[in-house]
Amino acid sequence: MLDLAINPAIAECIFERISTYFLEYNRRVFEAAAGEIDIFMMGDDFGMQTNLLMSIGMWERFLEPGFRNYIELAHRYRVKVMHHTCGAVEPLIPKFIDAGLDILQSLQPRAANMDLRQLKEKYGHNIAFQGSVDIQETLPRGKPQDVRREVEERMKAGKPGGGFIICTSHNIQADVPLENILALLEAYHEFSVY
Repeated sequence: MLDLAINPAIAECIFERISTYFLEYNRRVFEAAAGEIDIFMMGDDFGMQTNLLMSIGMWERFLEPGFRNYIELAHRYRVKVMHHTCGAVEPLIPKFIDAGLDILQSLQPRAANMDLRQLKEKYGHNIAFQGSVDIQETLPRGKPQDVRREVEERMKAGKPGGGFIICTSHNIQADVPLENILALLEAYHEFSVY
């Protein structure tokens, strides 16, 4: 992170090298798949709980070129693109849309300005969303009825107009009680049908 501010030329070189490698790697995968891939998932965390990890200007300089190139490559092969990022990334959503991102994953509901209902109203006509079931409090510390209620609320917020895939905001962690996992799966079946 310090190189972004102190040694930007080094950071640019590293990002360019990584991007060049993965663009060729992904091209070979898409070629070999011969149209059998529906969604390409990529990911880098751009946010933390309260804000972005870097300024929008730094993101544009160092990360946006590769981000755009990955999406453009996948789209050339008619593959939708899903990008994972944790955190408060709402300020970058217009950039994601402009770059052609199809699905933003994983909507961390406790991060600042990541309310599903508001995001759907503001951006839902241009991008799909995946995630939003809280793994920080509801799943590890709530009761099964809390999990059920949260899935129902998320589906009510996410369903209008389509473009929402219900899921947890990240991987289910080891501290989640089994009864909450079962409640989650039952609630998915009960509320996720469009």
